[in-house]
Amino acid sequence: MSSKKVAQALESQGDISLREGACYMCDKYCPTRIHVREGKAVEIEMLDESVVDYCPRWRAQLDFVYHPERLKYPLKRVGERGEGKFERITWDEALGTIADKMLELKEQEGPESVAFYVAYTKEPRPYFRRLVHAYGSPNYTTETSSCFSAGWLAATLNFGKDYGYLLGNSRLIDPDSKCMLMWSSSIRHSNPRLWGDYLDAMKNGLKFIVVDPRRTQIASMANIHLQLRPGTDGALALGMMNVIINDELYDKEFVEKWTVGFEDLKKLVQDYPPEMVQEITWVPAEKIKEAAVMFATNKPSKITTSPGATIHHQNGVQNTRAILLVSAITGNIEVPGGNRMSAVQPETNSITLQELVPELPPGIGSKRFPIFTGLFEEMQANAMVDQILIGDPYPIKALVAAGLNLQFFANSRRFTETIKRLDLIVDIDLFHTPATRVSDIVLPISSWLERDILLVKTGGLIKLVEPAIEPVAETWPEWKVYAELAKRLGLGDQFWDGDIMKCFDYILEPTGLTVEDLRKKPAGITCTVPVRAPRHYEQAGFNTPSGKVEIRSSILEKHGFDPLPIYKEPVESPVSRPDLARSYPLVLTTGARNISFLHSQHRNLQKLRRMMPDPLLEIHTDDAESRGIRSGDTVDVTSPRGRVMVKAHVTDSILSGVVQLPHHWPDEANANNLSDDVHLDPISGFPAFKSQLCQVTKVM
Repeated sequence: MSSKKVAQALESQGDISLREGACYMCDKYCPTRIHVREGKAVEIEMLDESVVDYCPRWRAQLDFVYHPERLKYPLKRVGERGEGKFERITWDEALGTIADKMLELKEQEGPESVAFYVAYTKEPRPYFRRLVHAYGSPNYTTETSSCFSAGWLAATLNFGKDYGYLLGNSRLIDPDSKCMLMWSSSIRHSNPRLWGDYLDAMKNGLKFIVVDPRRTQIASMANIHLQLRPGTDGALALGMMNVIINDELYDKEFVEKWTVGFEDLKKLVQDYPPEMVQEITWVPAEKIKEAAVMFATNKPSKITTSPGATIHHQNGVQNTRAILLVSAITGNIEVPGGNRMSAVQPETNSITLQELVPELPPGIGSKRFPIFTGLFEEMQANAMVDQILIGDPYPIKALVAAGLNLQFFANSRRFTETIKRLDLIVDIDLFHTPATRVSDIVLPISSWLERDILLVKTGGLIKLVEPAIEPVAETWPEWKVYAELAKRLGLGDQFWDGDIMKCFDYILEPTGLTVEDLRKKPAGITCTVPVRAPRHYEQAGFNTPSGKVEIRSSILEKHGFDPLPIYKEPVESPVSRPDLARSYPLVLTTGARNISFLHSQHRNLQKLRRMMPDPLLEIHTDDAESRGIRSGDTVDVTSPRGRVMVKAHVTDSILSGVVQLPHHWPDEANANNLSDDVHLDPISGFPAFKSQLCQVTKVM
């Protein structure tokens, strides 16, 4: 029975109240209607028809909210870190313990000695950031230290800071597009609400070029599939530009008027003819030529990327810069059907207190990765381990986190063992995780059905989502956690003395709306937002130092990096390390999305877990046969850092010589136990999750 029919059946039984809501099983916040009986949510309707048939996660919301393993009470560790033994305590004791230690460290070591990390849930993070900066620490970071932000950085270096989100917005289908170059993005699994649009676009004749080492569902349907060796994306982009430039298929007017460094690029790409690029990438030269011509001659054309696939390499920023410049030199920037900035969000007041940061000591990683920390305005979490161990330029003594995900970090075991040295670890979450097991204090938070939410969405929709149900047990909304902790730190006035509605009203001031206005319109109010006209740059230029697209980046040059989008072979590959490849002959890529899960979340929900019961290593038929491996066999995957044990999935859909592991499975199946945390992208600080070496052997 459909969700709508179930909801109608429930309503016919009476005693049902309806609440407007939003699904938080991922970060799309799709609109829902919650059916509540006697204080309990009994059914959730999905109001976005594009989601109903293509995404399974929204149907598991009640399984999530009412899961028997939800954290329900504040906990204090007893015994050694890592044993996972806790005793129940009161909120007053928990927050008092945290505040006392934070005040002690602030007095003795300085507030910068406390690092703060937040991942999911995403919506409350501005409140968390406000607490960090009010306390006086520069060390605020999020999962974006290894998520999408290096792609944002690449777009910013090319086109300016206001274009930094070009990659994320580019996955929307534009009816004016004639050709789409999809660079390692498995839409069916990563963004299912768009899948129907993609199917319709293909039926209507949109040409598709897909770059991916795996033959994904979208790749199997594409006009051209470029199946490359992971980590060689930059070389492939330069090879395509070699064809486009030498065949004079580029947009001469745009290049002449609106780019800096084209002649340097023209010289650079001569080192990357398709035949040479074939040797580097394993993609046939004729396919490279065909793809370049198809993209350049079927205008307007558009590039869409995965924020992870192109940046999780030691040369990730430069690789991604090269990919995006394919769109620029063909004149497909800010034109209908090309790569454009989407509609913006309504203007609101920021509550992050970011203005305090310039007065604070430099954050973690700011010396090693100044471009990332400067432009993205966060510390680089991948530099945390070294600073804890070395204590330079100052010691790190505590970590306060919300949604801390230890599987997220490269060389996860080293990260875990290092943070155990800290005086205090706090984790705020909904369930126990490997991170809570090493924490001193664990705080339970309410789900999206149990807290007030102010949604301000791209396109102008503003919506107040009020709690549909009371918080489970003694869980608290994250706002309340931060506001009450702020009071104990002497910062209560910075959090409107705990009144979240006053906070919402402050955020809304520039829109002219108030909380009371939104309460009268539970489905939300859509504000008029400015939309950029095509070729916006002709009036305002690009927001770069030169005012133009910087093929030759002045920011990179200023910081001593090569200003051109150069290609560098992965530090750990069959080419750069043939000696290592004798023991670890396979290229390891990790993190392909699965529609059942969101990164590390939802594996405890049986409704979703049934869709992928175990972590599976994808291995090509030839590589499996030579090792005596069959689908379902248990295999060891080893690298110079460690090993994981998983089951094999033998397939011809992955490139021979390459294997793929899913990310964020805990403990012995954690792919990041294999990942290198030393050789990071020098610009972004990102690990090479998707291009390292490994060996696979059958477990007898």
